[in-house]
Amino acid sequence: MRTLAVLGLVLALGCGGARPSQEPAPEADERAGALPADDGVQEPPPAPKIEPVVTPASKSAHAAVQARTAGGALPEQPLVQFTPIEDPQGKALAGFHGALRKLGAGEDLDGKVRVAVYGSSSVAADRYTGYLRGYLQHRFGDGGIGFVAPVPLWRWHRHNEVVVKATKGWSVEHGQKKTIKPGGYLGLMGASAFGARKRVSTTIAAALRETVSPFEETSRFDLHYLRQPGGGRFDVAIGNGKPATIVTRAKAPTLGVWTPAIGERLEPVTITLRGDGEVRLFGAVLERDEPGVVVDALGVGGTRAANMLLWDVPGWTEAIQARPPDLVVLAYGANECMDEDEPIETYRANLATVLDRFRTTLPAASCLLVGPVDFPDEDEETGLWQPRPRLAEIIATQRALAFERGCAFFDTREWMGGEGSMDAWVTAELAKADHLHFTKLGYLYLGRVLADALLRDFDGAAPVVATAEG
Repeated sequence: MRTLAVLGLVLALGCGGARPSQEPAPEADERAGALPADDGVQEPPPAPKIEPVVTPASKSAHAAVQARTAGGALPEQPLVQFTPIEDPQGKALAGFHGALRKLGAGEDLDGKVRVAVYGSSSVAADRYTGYLRGYLQHRFGDGGIGFVAPVPLWRWHRHNEVVVKATKGWSVEHGQKKTIKPGGYLGLMGASAFGARKRVSTTIAAALRETVSPFEETSRFDLHYLRQPGGGRFDVAIGNGKPATIVTRAKAPTLGVWTPAIGERLEPVTITLRGDGEVRLFGAVLERDEPGVVVDALGVGGTRAANMLLWDVPGWTEAIQARPPDLVVLAYGANECMDEDEPIETYRANLATVLDRFRTTLPAASCLLVGPVDFPDEDEETGLWQPRPRLAEIIATQRALAFERGCAFFDTREWMGGEGSMDAWVTAELAKADHLHFTKLGYLYLGRVLADALLRDFDGAAPVVATAEG
């Protein structure tokens, strides 16, 4: 069956005082042979450490993806500890896990379990989502690369499996831009690229790593574009083949999808504008005929979850329902920490509306929120990094809303070590000097722990219960 999405959304120290002067020092008591006083109060035993479930399948998948992304096993790092996904009702990921079981049993009619990860710059880098893609595909089958942007959406935008190179002449729109043309036509990813000048082009090709890459193994290529009044034409060439001409002119704005025939291997795809009207591209879907998992990295740098409220709802709904994900992850929060002029009540209302929109569009979905990293603020006078009070409010709001809406929650800051942990991550070269973004290695660790956390219940462990207060 075409499994409807499991909507996954995925978004700390102590002090001591002086000892009274009349109280004997501990070393004096020890010298005198005195025993500590028994006040009848016993410290509670420490909570048992929660570990991932290790199976032959998980070990093999981790080894394979680490060899491919890091050249070998990730080094041991004391700062990196396992943290589970919080799921108070114990069923937020049940739909996703059920879809994986049906896939394994050959009972999924379209043979695909899809994961859609929405977020900002950390998702746009496709490091931890790339790890997750490789892990799930090694365990459950490679369904293909997924959705990719038509042009680089910002300076550091990248994809783990493809290289996208564009000429000058493209403009990019997404919800964080100050101006969006009426209608907000942004497609599945929430971003689009448009141009009108002749010979403006973009090319989608393989990231050169293997003799035969996942790009070349693509069996189906769907190019998403906008059909619109006054729309121009563009040519699409696959490798050295004869270009096909696509006409985008239409009476009303609608989603257009062009699906060419693919030979034995997909070659670089080049899109070139004819210069006779605006052409707006949303991106491309790359999948394989074989059953398996597909992970879409739908990240746009600088964006917030509330930017989704500016999208063209009919167009986005059509695009996502055409290939419904079984897990949707929302990974936002760091950029919202800087919105000090926005009341936390407004942030909560906007995020609630976003979650409700996903629930309405994908009613069978489960959901996961991935919370923001520890993101301190640099004092301009001292140069010291200080905690942001709003960050704790963002995390608490995400956790509470996730639980209210039947979603799971992953506390990224707690996984790092809690408030103030970012300094240690920067020192260990797991995070960058901006105290916001991880290094490649840091993102790979995040991918590893998320893979284990997502499948902990699937592999037989009881779900981790947490209160809305954390």
